[in-house]
Amino acid sequence: MPKAEILSIGTELLLGQIIDSNAQFISQELASFGIDCFFRTTAGDNKERIKDVLKIAFNRADILITTGGLGPTADDLTTESIAELFGVSLKLDAVVFAHIESLFKTFNYKMPESNRKQALIPEGANVLPNPVGTACGIIWEIAPELLKAAQITVGSQKKVIMTFPGVPRELFAMWRQTARPYLVDNYADGVLWSCELKHFGIGESALAEKYAHLLRLENPSVAPYAGRWECRLRVTAKADSGEAAKVMARPIIDEIKRSSGTLCYGTDDETLESVAGRLLRESNRTIAVAESCTGGLVSTRFTEIPGSSSYIRLNVVTYSNEAKKKMLKVSESVLDSMGAVSEACAEQMAKGVRQLAQTDIGLSVTGIAGPTGDSSNKPVGLVYLGLATKDHYFGKQLNLPERLGRSEIRYRTSSEALNMVRLYLLEKAATS
Repeated sequence: MPKAEILSIGTELLLGQIIDSNAQFISQELASFGIDCFFRTTAGDNKERIKDVLKIAFNRADILITTGGLGPTADDLTTESIAELFGVSLKLDAVVFAHIESLFKTFNYKMPESNRKQALIPEGANVLPNPVGTACGIIWEIAPELLKAAQITVGSQKKVIMTFPGVPRELFAMWRQTARPYLVDNYADGVLWSCELKHFGIGESALAEKYAHLLRLENPSVAPYAGRWECRLRVTAKADSGEAAKVMARPIIDEIKRSSGTLCYGTDDETLESVAGRLLRESNRTIAVAESCTGGLVSTRFTEIPGSSSYIRLNVVTYSNEAKKKMLKVSESVLDSMGAVSEACAEQMAKGVRQLAQTDIGLSVTGIAGPTGDSSNKPVGLVYLGLATKDHYFGKQLNLPERLGRSEIRYRTSSEALNMVRLYLLEKAATS
């Protein structure tokens, strides 16, 4: 079984200035066609350290994939580090050079001399084309004699290195066009197919306990993962084809969906906002949202979904008491006697925004996100949600821990609000 390793190069990664989403993408891709990745390493822009980690990686992996360090500046050292490790010279690739020149001409820029560096390829390596940028990579099956000279164990598997720029858009294009077909043709051992079942309203440990009998399975396998105020069960099957893997996984997926019920809100790329939006669209219902403590976050998440204008009629942020009174007709007596952070205020906000927008549903949020509360009776994390329809009103109180901080209280509240809409629509669908 071939083993892969990912080497991310760039001092900015070590300083935490950039999140390494490239390594995540590559890991997922490798797993999808059955190539094990046991190590991911990050190195700064230093030639000696890059050569050190290249050597270590090649002694424990058959496929080495690097990202970063392919630019035109002095601190872009990946290609020359590889060439030095294996004792080969760098040669100008005329096709790559012409490609780089053409990109500059397209934008009417004169190509700086420093970009010539990006057309230098280690002798013996093949070009990994970059269709959308200047930083081409290499794909190189290293000859056994070069491995031995570099004090790298040859082993039974061939050793290959593939290099990519750090710009995700360029990496993705290069991966789809060249790298993925090469790896599938030369290394794929069966096909992995996965499905993530997303849950809201249950913690990771409780979910793992509920499905302990499934977590012991090997193929298909089931693994729990925590997300941002939600958790997931990933079901993965391995077979000769993707279709066969899906068939293997289907009974497990169906069992989890049946047992989890409404706790499982969707799969894979689905989100609370996309599911709530789909249910609104399918039921031909419209919604209006009035927010206070979340400052428009619920509305933002709703409107990130393409086509949301078909069910969203109005979003308002009524942060002040005056705005609540003028726009939503929240009564002064409620604000004086119970305050803006109260069940009564949430109810009047939900009914008021529904009436204002003439929608099927009115959704409201009011609470205290911090960092300070109104009083001991109304601490940070106290939130009220409201959902009003023509004939009914549903309310919910949240008591979120102050230690979460303002940002997470607001995000958790927005998730609870979206989930409230989802559950209401599911209930209406079940009884209609």
